[in-house]
Amino acid sequence: MDRTTVAARTVRSARLLPQRRLRKERRPAEILDAAFAEFAAKGFAATRLDDVARRAGVAKGTIYLYFRDKEQLFRAMVRKVLVPVIEGLQVSISNFSGSVEELGRQLIDQQYANLVNNPKAREILRMLIAESHRFPQLSEIWYREVFQRGRKVTRLVLDKGVASGQVRRAKVLEFPFMIGAPGMLAVVWKLIFAGRHPLDLDAYREAHLDLILNGVKAHSNARQGRRS
Repeated sequence: MDRTTVAARTVRSARLLPQRRLRKERRPAEILDAAFAEFAAKGFAATRLDDVARRAGVAKGTIYLYFRDKEQLFRAMVRKVLVPVIEGLQVSISNFSGSVEELGRQLIDQQYANLVNNPKAREILRMLIAESHRFPQLSEIWYREVFQRGRKVTRLVLDKGVASGQVRRAKVLEFPFMIGAPGMLAVVWKLIFAGRHPLDLDAYREAHLDLILNGVKAHSNARQGRRS
């Protein structure tokens, strides 16, 4: 092989290296996308890693380079779909300087945008409802990765309201997840009734917000007493 041929191959290899590196960096996300598609189509029990690998266009052994088993793959998928939303909301709430009413609206709007109207979130919840009695570890993943994080964010909003005198010390403070309960009902409604009995989500969201704000709002005389 002459020097010109060797040099040409070296140049081609050098050009391919960034593409291969980029492909390798994207691989975990591609596997998670394939996993979601398989879980949504077949459920947790019937999904095989062979099918996830085939859909992702990789060898089955490649999955094990990133994920120990199907359960860890499910956990990573939940984290990819929902955890960034909750973490971003926590940061924005921590830095928020407006009224609690504005903050509450932001919290509820985000719940509807990223849970109620998120097809991936709904499919994950559908799977949990259908299969968590057989695979309780799935509900534990949701509890730790989504529920506990969401409860922490809601508690942050309520604590800000109490500190400012805009929220009364109501019983709901003991169960902050109740703030988002109407949103979860909306998810279940969409899962069960779908297009047969459509829900006006815009009106429903406003009713949800009205229920929450008026349920926890401090009375005006209580706020005045706090300021004096």
